Amino acid sequence: MGIETIYAFTSYGNDSIALIQHLHETRKGAKVYTVYSDTGWAAPEWIARVERAEELARSYSFEPVRIPSEGFVPLAIRKKGFPRNGMQFCTTELKVLPAQRWLDSVDPDREGTCAVGVRREESRARALWPEWTEDSDKHGGRPLWAPLVRVTTEQRDAMIRRAGLEPLPHRSRECSPCINSNRADLRELSDERVEQIATLEAQMGWTSEGKPRTLFRPYRHQGAVGIREVVRWAHSERGAYDPDTSGCDSGFCGG
Repeated sequence: MGIETIYAFTSYGNDSIALIQHLHETRKGAKVYTVYSDTGWAAPEWIARVERAEELARSYSFEPVRIPSEGFVPLAIRKKGFPRNGMQFCTTELKVLPAQRWLDSVDPDREGTCAVGVRREESRARALWPEWTEDSDKHGGRPLWAPLVRVTTEQRDAMIRRAGLEPLPHRSRECSPCINSNRADLRELSDERVEQIATLEAQMGWTSEGKPRTLFRPYRHQGAVGIREVVRWAHSERGAYDPDTSGCDSGFCGG
């Protein structure tokens, strides 16, 4: 029997570090790749986290891999719009398809096992996540293993500390901001990032219905139109945000 090969798909957030530690502790002798998808949309400071996690992986004799992608900005421009809930083409185009192409190049006979750090405690949507999936469509028909499904947050954090790291107070920032970002996430955006998004929104123009193309939907953010207003919403008290419709310099408001 040959050497076991595991492709651990990671964002290098908390669950990913716990996954790496788990594989180190339980899969001695396996050939492990830690695979990170470069979306081109990570927070500027996230690269330091990626490098630290890759250093950890190498210390365990794992092989870190970064899979390039088209990048979020070119993708949005090509699609002439931003991804939405229920239409998250960003995940498919920036992570799933590049990963499938990479897997087919290194494992054409589908002999390896893919692994992810999903935990059932994360959310109700993942409460029934299986530990094993025999043929994962998103991984080219390879088996998918989720060894942490029953791991609690407390147990996960202990694993992270055994790896020599401290748990982060936030989720992975491989995509920042994500279209599913919450108030706390948006409050952390730098001024430079906000202006980058504002420039992209202006470049994207208007829909056929005469509405501006914005990264975040106004109806989900109390009517805030454009990233500058969305960030102002995020910094307001709940229910206290008042959309600025006069003197707005966002480029989306008119008389």
